[in-house]
Amino acid sequence: MLLSLFLIFIGIFGVSFGARILVSGGSSIARRLRVSDLVVGLTIVALGTSAPELIVGLNAAWNGKAEVALGNVIGSNIANVGLILAVCALITPLYFQRNTVRAEIPLTLLAALVCLLLSQDVRIDGRGFSAITRIDGLVLLCFFAIYMAYMFNVASQSPKQHPDTAEHPILPVWRSVGMIAGGIVALALGGDWIVGGASDVARRLGMSDALISLTLVSVGTSIPELATSLVAAMRRNTDIVVGNVVGSNLFNSFLILGSSATLAPLPLGNITLADFLVNIGVTVYLTAIAFFSTPSRITRLEGGILLAIYLAYVAYLFKGL
Repeated sequence: MLLSLFLIFIGIFGVSFGARILVSGGSSIARRLRVSDLVVGLTIVALGTSAPELIVGLNAAWNGKAEVALGNVIGSNIANVGLILAVCALITPLYFQRNTVRAEIPLTLLAALVCLLLSQDVRIDGRGFSAITRIDGLVLLCFFAIYMAYMFNVASQSPKQHPDTAEHPILPVWRSVGMIAGGIVALALGGDWIVGGASDVARRLGMSDALISLTLVSVGTSIPELATSLVAAMRRNTDIVVGNVVGSNLFNSFLILGSSATLAPLPLGNITLADFLVNIGVTVYLTAIAFFSTPSRITRLEGGILLAIYLAYVAYLFKGL
């Protein structure tokens, strides 16, 4: 089992490292071809930061590990709000921009509700089992396309920014291509190690794939968001913290779950209604804070409440062991 745990941690490092060098290499190629920073940000960078969850989800779906694919998305969404956003709020109060309150946070709540509705075939249609089907996956991808159109519209109206060339260098072509290839290999291997290691640990401990993916795998694949958010919080750059979490949850629900379900139908297995309800619950709480607090912000007290909810949820998951 130690080998499997080692594979999980190495896999998490692999997908994180692979995503980072893939973004750097792809961004360099794009700038060399004079592609706008807007397109780079909305495609290469956005995909790169979501690559760990995406690769794990696609790998799990392809290998028939539906609980890992579903648990990774739902667990990551809960951890993003209940763990990452909460811990950052304990460091410094997190303020919301008006556009985030009016559009992006409601979209996050919509995403959580859509995932719940699509997962309840037994209760809604009276079927023998519930699953996120290929049709459901295509519906989620349609929502993702709408969200991307919204992002392009918002970004096109934002003031032009000129990135520091020291932070965004144009690398030699051979190096950029090598980074892209290496990133893809690291993502593929890391995703395979995470899924395989998690399944082996679950089997040896008598735990379900759902439990491992809702906790260890989901937090592991959220490490890039956690690291970015903690640094931003310590620098009092709260826009990055909020945008990182909200954007990640939208990508998880629409792109990653949609792509995974389109590749292969995802029966719920041990992913329960309670998991979806907790996802909705923390999102509703976040929405209420954003709409009704004056000024619109998450205080340290509210961050502490979110963290307590997350810890209670994890305790609930492990109570049967």
